[in-house]
Amino acid sequence: MFSLKEMVKEISLSSGLSEDDVELRIEDKQLELSGLVSPEGAAYIVGKELGVSLVKESPKRGLKIKNVVPGMRSVDVIGRIIRISPRKDFQKDGRLNGVINVTMGDETGILRLSLWDSETEIVEKADMKENDVMSIRNAYVKENNRGDIELRLGRSGRINKSDEKIPEINDIRKDFESVNAKSIADLKEEEFSEIKASLIQVFKRNPFYSVCPLCDSRLENDGNASRCKDHGKVEPKFNLVISGVVDDGTGNVRVVFFRDMAEKVCGKSADELRKIALSQDPSSLCEDVKLGHEFVIRGRVKKNEYADKIELVASSVEDVNPKRESEKLVQKIETLNIKNMK
Repeated sequence: MFSLKEMVKEISLSSGLSEDDVELRIEDKQLELSGLVSPEGAAYIVGKELGVSLVKESPKRGLKIKNVVPGMRSVDVIGRIIRISPRKDFQKDGRLNGVINVTMGDETGILRLSLWDSETEIVEKADMKENDVMSIRNAYVKENNRGDIELRLGRSGRINKSDEKIPEINDIRKDFESVNAKSIADLKEEEFSEIKASLIQVFKRNPFYSVCPLCDSRLENDGNASRCKDHGKVEPKFNLVISGVVDDGTGNVRVVFFRDMAEKVCGKSADELRKIALSQDPSSLCEDVKLGHEFVIRGRVKKNEYADKIELVASSVEDVNPKRESEKLVQKIETLNIKNMK
């Protein structure tokens, strides 16, 4: 990959835009994605939207997983397989459908590749096994119903084995799958951590973003209509996202809550909030959130490059369970006693 400065220059030369205009587009893209993507990731998206390829230096390698974000198209990623789920079959519209989820990782993060229906045959045809390094080409990226990134092959996607050097599976699992209960002051970038903290602020903004009802991709405005890149003009479906600040006494951190987690924090369903939003300013919906409520939040710690601070992208949120917290405290005391006896 190019450096950020080189990416800006390449986009400028290939698109005819000035470097200042390119930098503004990159900043706007970061704002559009709530700062969840690095400047390099935002530059990659801007380049793709302008028809500029930014993987010329190493076409074999493609993007690091940490720079993969929802909405990307023609994405190239290489990762090691951490696990392959059994095929799950279900009925839809009278037809038998199936899905196999493949969890992959590199030195920067993990993601899920979802193979649907006939795509599931690829696992056997390509002899895919846990610990194999696989190259994914021309995939697209979606946000699943937990707010996590998910790769899809689609019509043009391809998958093959690769000899690229990727960290061993146990190292990836140790770095990105273990859940560490931590204080906010001890959070570190790219860890998957658990904190217990109180919600002290919710940012006032429209908590809804529109997606395609058929594929869940983010929509583009087309005059008074909404357009999906794959399905044309559609009636949008609205997903929920809110962000705020939590504090545990050792420090505070911005947290982003998607979909069901946002519903949990708001205390209302997305449908209920959407009905309310039709009669008032959507950005005022977050004013009813009960501040001071304590939650147990698990998620990925990321660097918000725009704010130059770390933040937590929640993958689960629960009310504090007094019984479970008491059990944890007892276990901690017992562990300390054992250490002191040695």
